[in-house]
Amino acid sequence: MNHPVQGDLFATSAKASAESLRRFLSEAGDCRVDLTLTRNRVTMASVAFITERHVRVRLHAHFITAPEDIWNALAAYLRTRRRRDWNRVAAFSKTIDTSSEAKREPVSRLSGKGRIYDLSEIGKAVNQRFFSGRVRYQIGWGRNRPERRKGRGQRGRSIRFGSWSRTTHTIRVHPLLDDERVPREFVEYIVFHEMLHAVVPSDCSSGRRYDHPETFRVLERNFPNLPEMKQLAGELLRMLV
Repeated sequence: MNHPVQGDLFATSAKASAESLRRFLSEAGDCRVDLTLTRNRVTMASVAFITERHVRVRLHAHFITAPEDIWNALAAYLRTRRRRDWNRVAAFSKTIDTSSEAKREPVSRLSGKGRIYDLSEIGKAVNQRFFSGRVRYQIGWGRNRPERRKGRGQRGRSIRFGSWSRTTHTIRVHPLLDDERVPREFVEYIVFHEMLHAVVPSDCSSGRRYDHPETFRVLERNFPNLPEMKQLAGELLRMLV
C-alpha cells in the first residue's frame, strides 16, 4: 500500500512554525505583526504598539504549541487591546516551565520500555512503515496523571492517549496504554497520530488555529482500520479510567 506522505510536508521547522504564528496574528489581529520568539526565562510575552496597525510581539517559543484559545486571545488583544484577553495570555505565560531551558530532558531519561509494550521499538516501526523513517522524534511513556473532566454536570476522568511537542520533538504516550487489554495496533495508531503532527503543521487560516486540519485528516486515513481505532478509543477510555 502506498502512503501519500509527501516530502514537502516535512518542512515544519521552527522557522516555519514561527511564520505560521506571525501570519495568524496578523490576519486575526488585523494588523502588521513583527514577531520574535525567545527563550527568555523572565519575560514570556510582551507587545509594543508601534502604530495603530503595527505591533511588535516577543513571545517565548512555547507559544508555538500553546492551545488554540491562547492564540485567539492574543490576536484579540492585538485587535482590541482588551485587558481580559491579555490576562488570558499572561495566565498561560505563568504555566510555561523554563526549567528545561537550562537542562533539557535527555532521551535516556524518557523511558520507552513498558511492562507490555516497548515504545522505542513501536516508534521505529511506525516511522519506517508510514514515514520512510524521516520523522525526527524521541518517545516515551508519560506520567500517570488523569485529567478531571471540566464542565457543568460532568464527572469522572479523561486522559490524553498521546501528545506531541513541536519544540522538543517529543512523543509521550499515556502509561495506561501499557496494558495487556490494549491491542498493540491501538498503541501503534496513537504513535502514528502523534508523528503525523510532526508532518502536518497547524492550519492558521480564517483567523483560527486548527491542530487537525483537512490535510491531517486525509493523511490519517492511511492508518489501517482507522474507524475501528476511533471506536476503540472510547471503549478503552471507559475500561481504563
